[in-house]
Amino acid sequence: MGTRNHGNVVRLLLLLLFSLLLSECSAWFDFAAVTVKVQNDIEGYEVSLDMHCQSNDDDLGLRSLHKGEEWHWQFMQSFIGNTHFWCDFRWYDNWDYRWYEGTFEVYHGNAWADKYHKVCRNRCDYSVRRDGLYMFRIDKYEWEKRGTWH
Repeated sequence: MGTRNHGNVVRLLLLLLFSLLLSECSAWFDFAAVTVKVQNDIEGYEVSLDMHCQSNDDDLGLRSLHKGEEWHWQFMQSFIGNTHFWCDFRWYDNWDYRWYEGTFEVYHGNAWADKYHKVCRNRCDYSVRRDGLYMFRIDKYEWEKRGTWH
């Protein structure tokens, strides 16, 4: 009977040790939800932005944003694999009478290696403008152009 209790004590100690290690490791990695926000800031009369965002696992569907409108979504970073979101954008320019479009990555990373964490932390804000897509860089506190239309 002493051996059985000893085994339970060892299991309990291992569980406590694992819990302690997990809480310490979570300080190294950011497991908070990530928010991606896209806003239509295209200058012009009644410029509507069509966008379709998706990841390897989730299709967020087609959205249409009028000037000044925004749309956001949240997700948890993948602990093992990569979380990768991209969006297809398309809008009609009433000034030039032509369509502009582009496909841009809006998030790529995981809890271990997140290339977006330094630049936008857990909130990646995007501004869709006449000359391209901009991301707000929290580390520099400024908007950075991330892509141009074609």
